[in-house]
Formats: sequence, structure tokens, C-alpha cells
Amino acid sequence: MANVTIKLTDAQKAKIKQATGQDHSEVRMGFPGSNPPVSAPSSANSPTAIRAMKATRALKATKATRALKATKATRALKATKATRAMKATRAMRAAKATRAMKATKATKAF
Repeated sequence: MANVTIKLTDAQKAKIKQATGQDHSEVRMGFPGSNPPVSAPSSANSPTAIRAMKATRALKATKATRALKATKATRALKATKATRAMKATRAMRAAKATRAMKATKATKAF
């Protein structure tokens, strides 16, 4: 097989520049001998890619768990605040009733 030169488009040049930091205007491929090139294994099945996918899934699960815990904590806090407010309201009503009763007794005494 012969050597092959492939001219790159502007989009391809930009992708290569972003990935490698180098400017390339063309790609040259050479195949010595008559044997065709052996295709590289798929990167999606490589052990590194599999570990990266597992790590990403674990991170997402951790974030979801944290969000759920935060939501539950917020609900519990709101419930606690509501309970305290209700108790305070009851206490204020009881205090008002006590003062009203004392005032009524004091008025009756005079």
C-alpha cells in the first residue's frame, strides 16, 4: 500500500489543536509492505475507559445521595421549625388567657 496524505478541514484542525495543542494542516499515513493496518481496539472497551465510566456513575450516585439527604434534612428542619412555632403560639395564647383571667379576677375583686 502507498503513503496517503489527508487534508484536514478547519473543524478537524480546531479539534486537533484543542486536543493536542499542535497545529496540523494534514495527516500522513504510511503503510509499509502489502499487509493492511491492524485496527486498534475500541477505546470504549479499554480497561481505562471502563474504570472512568464506573467512576462517573459512582460520582453521580454519590451526588444524588447527598442531594436526597439534604432534602430530607431540609424537610426535617422545616418540620422542627413548624413544631416550635406551633408550641410558641400555644404558649402565647395560654399566656394571654392567663392574663385575661387575672384581669377579670382583679376587676371582680374591686
